[in-house]
Amino acid sequence: MSAPPESQTATTHAPVSVRASGDRWRPSPPTVQKLALAALIANIAIVASGGLVRLTDSGLGCPSWPNCAGSSVVPTRQLSWHKYVEFGNRLFTYVVLAAAIAALVGVLRERPRRRELRVWAWLVFLGVPAQAVMGGITVLTDLNPWAVAAHFVLSMLLVGAATVLWWRARTPAVTAVTAVTAATAATAATAATAVAASAVHPLLRRLAWAVWAVTYAVFCVGTIVTGSGPHAGDPSARRIAIKPASIAQLHADLVMLLVGLALALAVAVTASGAGHAVRTTTRVLIGALAFQAAVGFAQYFDKLPIGLVELHLFGSAVIAAAATAVVVSITRDESAPIIKR
Repeated sequence: MSAPPESQTATTHAPVSVRASGDRWRPSPPTVQKLALAALIANIAIVASGGLVRLTDSGLGCPSWPNCAGSSVVPTRQLSWHKYVEFGNRLFTYVVLAAAIAALVGVLRERPRRRELRVWAWLVFLGVPAQAVMGGITVLTDLNPWAVAAHFVLSMLLVGAATVLWWRARTPAVTAVTAVTAATAATAATAATAVAASAVHPLLRRLAWAVWAVTYAVFCVGTIVTGSGPHAGDPSARRIAIKPASIAQLHADLVMLLVGLALALAVAVTASGAGHAVRTTTRVLIGALAFQAAVGFAQYFDKLPIGLVELHLFGSAVIAAAATAVVVSITRDESAPIIKR
């Protein structure tokens, strides 16, 4: 989503995995970064996969959970072709789980350890079974629109968590070659943290958090738009008793607010001399919002064609990642000058 920061303050590992005592595998920082990126991509991909389930009316293709039908884990012949779409989405959960486990193992095996990475790696990993259970609830409640909405919002939160993990993995750990080198690096890291804490004006950080909060407010209202309109996931699924046009207008108003805040942030970080990473993430977010808004208006006026709705769902996941990257980058910017009040 963005280029690496222009400057690094810590000494880095060589970009290869190494062997430690007992010939045990120790992943290099670049390896951990790639594993975290794989987890992020997998979490975005399953959003698109779940969208196909809903848009093809395959939400109840497997009418039970955790089995597909009755005592059968796999689809049976008695079920319609929708079973393949729904079961395929369930199988893809294992791909996401494998990516999350790989990222977690990589973070736990890396040396020196980075506590902040472990916290986010655990969140990404634990989010997968939580999401699977939430998916089961949607099936067992016959696609209750509120359960489906919670399922989607949880997906967006997991995309955000995976983004934080990937972004923070981009900053390599300090290499402890000697005690003196390690002490020097630790001192430099502490100083860099102090600089990062004061490099960006607090108002810019608050604005970044406001952008993030409104982004997720847009997601929440968007799920109500979906819950009141077509594409319920199954023809028999009940809908939220509200006029789609009314809630869609609120959704559009929130999007306009979000675009305005994001534009203000992009201009402010550029004018204040923020670091390359901050400027890039805000611009990526602006581009993603512009594309998403165009798709959103097109699908609304074109009676919600499946292709555009699927693209809109995918765009939502990309925006969740971009908005989160903006917050993480702006709280870690080390190159911007301090702006006096």
